[in-house]
Amino acid sequence: MATTEHPTSATGTHSRALDGLRAVAVLAVILFHLGLFQPGWLGVPVFFVLSGHFITRTLLQHADAPRGQRAKDFFRNRALRLVPLYLVFCAGLTVLAACGGGGRSLPGDLPYIWTWTYNLRPLLPGYTPNGLVLYNHVWSLGLEVQVYLVWAALVLGLSRRSLVRTMPALVLAGPALRVLAWLLLTAAGTSGAGAVQGVYLLPFSYLDAFAVGACVALPEIRARLPRPAVVVAVTLGAVLVVSLVAVLTGLARTHRVPTDLGWPNMLGAGAGWIWQYSMIALAAGAITYALSTPGHAARAFGSAPLAWIGKVSYGVYLIHVPLIGLSIALLSRRGSGRAPSAGAPGPVSIVVFLVVLFGLTAISYRWLELPWLRRKRNALSPVTSVEPDHEGAAS
Repeated sequence: MATTEHPTSATGTHSRALDGLRAVAVLAVILFHLGLFQPGWLGVPVFFVLSGHFITRTLLQHADAPRGQRAKDFFRNRALRLVPLYLVFCAGLTVLAACGGGGRSLPGDLPYIWTWTYNLRPLLPGYTPNGLVLYNHVWSLGLEVQVYLVWAALVLGLSRRSLVRTMPALVLAGPALRVLAWLLLTAAGTSGAGAVQGVYLLPFSYLDAFAVGACVALPEIRARLPRPAVVVAVTLGAVLVVSLVAVLTGLARTHRVPTDLGWPNMLGAGAGWIWQYSMIALAAGAITYALSTPGHAARAFGSAPLAWIGKVSYGVYLIHVPLIGLSIALLSRRGSGRAPSAGAPGPVSIVVFLVVLFGLTAISYRWLELPWLRRKRNALSPVTSVEPDHEGAAS
């Protein structure tokens, strides 16, 4: 590792625009879980790109400090950001299970939820999907924590020159890593659909997404990139081409526009799990690159409402799924909390849901999360009740 500190890829102002992108990603995920926008699940890979960007910047700052101290500060800050609200979430599920609620699968799932390994649960014997909408989304949080361990070792263990070479190599290796995961799962006896799900859940399937974010964080790589408008046009253009082909194919075969627009959850169709994850990661990286450069787009994404949602997006993400389950239970008057099957909720229900969600999130951030965030050391920026927290993606 070089002993001199390199400049970060974005100032605090530009990171505010990235908070706006984080807000768009979490809103897309909410719309997906509400059954309103099927491609909305792609907000999760966008989180991973943003996380790769922020954690790489965090690990590279204060390069003159001992690596052990930088690693200690990094994991301490990550724990201060993630653990307090997550502990409350896990404790709530534990109490629910002790009272006989939460579904038959909850007691067996709790050890994995508590240990940030729920993404591995569906790949192990004895797994049964829980019919209640409560915690299925925490797989991505566990996956991200697992990647932190690898990422800290990479960024702190490699020299600056090796790191600059390794990150683009990881981007290119993404499809091969997913094929390798699929082959290993298939060899272990996992069915075709199960293997695709396994690719979706395993951490090294998204190493290219984290690496894309890291590339945008490294000035040496940014200096070689074309203008942001060109990069965005090429990557988003490729995404739109996939959607256009899917729409035209759907119209030709069924006379209907496919609701997933060519981006079905887990990308099982047409071996999309090999290459479409890379397309989304590159597009998200291009947008991150553009928003970390001064301009109209950065100002738009850095608007106060989006920046606020991005600031509290971790709470939004963690709270919204159990709130959906509770809403379904109340509306159905059966207390089942089962996923809806009769269509998407109406406008009034959506507005009420969002008001309650953001209200609970604001309370959580102010009274539970913020007191711990103020204890961070060597973060990218000081954490206050006004300024966004720039140090990680809320995935």
